Parts: sequence; C-alpha cells; structure tokens
Amino acid sequence: MSLGTSSAHAAPSKQPDPALAAATRTYEEGISERDAGNFVAAAESFTSAYRAIPMQERGIRASVLFDLVDARRNAFAEGEGPGQLCECERVLVAYLDELKQGFGSKAEKFPDTRKARKLLAELRKQVDELRVENPALDCATTPLEKPAPPEPEPAPEPTPPPTTTPAADPDAHKADADAARRARTLTIAGAVTTGVGGLFLGMLTAGLVLGRNADRDGQARTQAAIAAGTPLSQDDPGLQSLVHRGKLGNGLAIAGGVLATVAVATGVSLLVLGQRARKAPPRAALAPALAPGFTGATLVLRF
Repeated sequence: MSLGTSSAHAAPSKQPDPALAAATRTYEEGISERDAGNFVAAAESFTSAYRAIPMQERGIRASVLFDLVDARRNAFAEGEGPGQLCECERVLVAYLDELKQGFGSKAEKFPDTRKARKLLAELRKQVDELRVENPALDCATTPLEKPAPPEPEPAPEPTPPPTTTPAADPDAHKADADAARRARTLTIAGAVTTGVGGLFLGMLTAGLVLGRNADRDGQARTQAAIAAGTPLSQDDPGLQSLVHRGKLGNGLAIAGGVLATVAVATGVSLLVLGQRARKAPPRAALAPALAPGFTGATLVLRF
C-alpha cells in the first residue's frame, strides 16, 4: 500500500508533504519486514510511520494502525511475549481518544472507529484468556519487549601466510604401510586365537557336566544295588562304563581349562600388540604356536 491523501477524507495537496513522504518510506520498510516474516521489525516500522503521519490524514493513519496491530499480534503468535498484545491495546485506546477529542460524537460514525473498537475488544478478550494462566499479567505494567540489537559481525581473521608442505618421504610411507599391515595381522590372529579359547572353554564346560553326571549316575546305581541286597562288583560292566565316562569328562575339563587359558591369554596379547602396532612399528611380535599335544605362543624378535 502506498501512503497518500485519500479523496474520501481530504483533498490532494498541491505540494508533497515531506513528513508524509518520510512516513511512506518507513511504512514500505515495514511491509518488506512483514513479508519476510519479521513481525517485530515490521511493527516497529509501522509504529514510526504511524507517529509521523499528520493528524489530518485520518484514513491513512487508521490503515497504518491496523497493519501495526496485525504485525504485533502475529509477533505474539510467533512466540513473542504478551507485551505485544498490551502495546496493541495501548495504541488502540490512544487512537480512539484522539478521534473523540478531534471529532467528538461524530467519530462514532467512522468505519475506522468501529473497526478499532472491535479489535480492542478482541485484544482484551485474548489478554483475559492469558490472565487465566498468568493472574499477575497486567497490561498497565507490562512493557513492550524491545528486539535485541543485532550482534556486530566479528572482524575477519588475518589470512595466515602460505605454508610449504614438505614432500612425502617414500620410505616413511612404506614403513607406515608395513606397520598397518602388521597391526592388522596381529589383530586378526588375536581375534581368532581368542575365539579358539572360547571353544576350549566350551570343552571345559562339557567335561565338567559329563563327569558330574557320571558321578551322579554311579552313586545312584550303587545305592540302588545296596538297597536291593546285591552290592555291585567293581567289574560290573555298567559301573565300569560310568567310571570310564567320568574319567573322560575329567580329562576334557582339565584339557579344556588349560588350552582355554593359554589361547585366551595369547589372543589378548596379540590384540594388545596389534593396537600398539598401529602407532609404531613393533620390534617384537607374539605368534601362536599349535602342535599335537602343545598349545602356546612364540615370541619373535625383529631387528
């Protein structure tokens, strides 16, 4: 909307009014801010334009006033404080007082007066609804929240002088690649060996269960024979089978425990060496050694 004297309210001026021209520019800034969604900034521009418009331009002042109220209500809807609504109430009350003082009872017949009274009633109802949640809300003492001034842009940092990147050392690159390869090998060997230790732990558990069940069945068989009055002979085939099963279980448990301990310890050592090898080439490596009847680790020194 371009501000200008309306023929419905006043005759066109022969010379442009400087105050009205300045108010027009300010009003147009508010329109741009409103279209960009900056409702608080738009309301500030509309307020400045409204105050700069001469009193005789009643129709123009009313149009700007309604844009001002609409902007502040939108600002409140976007999360600004209730001071936006209270400011609308104060401006509308002042506008109606001006009309009454300037035009008396005739002002009640103006369409702008009726619209201003309707807006004022809506605002007061909205404030009353807010007061249900906040009984201390009082527009007489609630100030208008001023927008925070924009923060100054930081000064640009000085451009650092160009640095010369040294040429890559092929030997160093090869050493890094070798170290990464050794670290990967050690890590994989450690994970595999630790997994083998887990299998031996399973053998340990199976041996314990087998031995415990054989012992339980042997005791039950012996007690049943005594109760029947026919004690078992040590050569009883069933008893010998249980004894053989118990020995097998004990052997599995012992072998599984020893092998699991060695394998887990070796696997953990390999994993640790693999992690260290990622940072620096190791001078020693621990490799697993497996042979019939033997499980362990071999320490290999590199010079």
